[in-house]
Amino acid sequence: MAATAATALGAAGCRQSSTATKQSGSFTHLLEGVGRENIKITGVKVTRLTYTAPKGEFVHEAGPVVLSSQDCAITQVFTDQGLVGIGPGPEGGRDRDFSSLTGRNPFDVELLGLNGGIDVACWDIIGKAKGVPVYRLLATDNQPNPRVHVYASGGVNWTFYDRGDGKPYGADALIEEALRYKEMGFDTFKWRPGTDWEEAGITAGKLGETVCRKLREAVGPDFKLGLEKKAWDAWTFEQAMEIAPIINDLKFYFFEQPLMDLGPAQFDDYLKLKAAMPNVMLWGGEGFRNLEFARPFIEKRIYDAVQSDSIRFGITENWRLARVAAFHDVKMVPHNWITALGTMCNTHLVAGVPNGFMCEYFLYPNTAWRDALFTEPPAPKNGYITLNDKPGFGMELVNLDELAKKYPYTPDLPRLMANPRFPKAWDRARAREEQVRAKYQPQGPGRRG
Repeated sequence: MAATAATALGAAGCRQSSTATKQSGSFTHLLEGVGRENIKITGVKVTRLTYTAPKGEFVHEAGPVVLSSQDCAITQVFTDQGLVGIGPGPEGGRDRDFSSLTGRNPFDVELLGLNGGIDVACWDIIGKAKGVPVYRLLATDNQPNPRVHVYASGGVNWTFYDRGDGKPYGADALIEEALRYKEMGFDTFKWRPGTDWEEAGITAGKLGETVCRKLREAVGPDFKLGLEKKAWDAWTFEQAMEIAPIINDLKFYFFEQPLMDLGPAQFDDYLKLKAAMPNVMLWGGEGFRNLEFARPFIEKRIYDAVQSDSIRFGITENWRLARVAAFHDVKMVPHNWITALGTMCNTHLVAGVPNGFMCEYFLYPNTAWRDALFTEPPAPKNGYITLNDKPGFGMELVNLDELAKKYPYTPDLPRLMANPRFPKAWDRARAREEQVRAKYQPQGPGRRG
């Protein structure tokens, strides 16, 4: 087995400039020139864990629902050479049959049609087999950048109402959170637009004037702000157009998929929204299923940055998507939520592709999955995560048996439920989301973005 690929790849993992590629129309396959190793997969193991928020608290409360517990799954792919690849676990709690992978070579990752954590784990094995970090393997014809700019993603537990715990609420709670992240060295903060609007008498215009404006005044003109879609809800086009000139005036950095990722029928409305906020980027793509679903968004440059997630469909398809996006001058800013396993693979994607711009860094106040999984979890310093030069993803899991004892998987625990203060809020949110879907997908429901 090769100990290193430094000579084959070059010190920076470069093969040719991305400009030359774009001009000539040539294209490099992912593993071209890397050198194949004779390795066979012998088995796959998925470890599932459950975290429960402290009594009286929630993992997530910024929406019509509350989240009281949160699962995490870890995938390990074993090989006959003793190398073990790690990746995020499959979504949902269903066990899956991976026996068809036995005897397969992880170097066939472009041919196996894998997605999610299995694909990610294969890339970990490839990097370990070649003695090269994954981000260098992904930099097929461009200069990789292991210093990844990350933004603080939070605003999931602030409420319009006083919870009676003596803590700030409303705009004051959001301001306190933003200033804390600024003190930590982040230069960008994305937040969700609060709990149920109807109960609080909030409209898009009121959110803009009573929350967005106060937040901008508190953090100053140079701190970047992003506003996301409603949690388990959707903005209507009219609501998005109402707040657009306000956040444009306040020079927000981006507005994230307010109308979800539903397809070409919504392009005209998204373009009208962009025209109403020329100072604000439109980001989206968390709900993308694959490159072909994303392609029309990219080719029409609906989104200024694509937020497809390696947890959802792996490194391989995301690399293809990133290359198409780079060709059309669209940035890559992966969605990165729930676990440090996502931070692991999504930061390598950003570091390795030519249009890697930023990566989300999730800041749930109540979760173990940011810090408990790795012996040295990826952590930002002054708004950047600097990747190490170790083979694969360069991460080592903690003892999983001990972790499973501390966070035993309990599938019967309640997780997502209507906010008990406003039990009808979720029904209203579902109705509004279906209204938005019906406008742009009249032939049937789409996948949740």
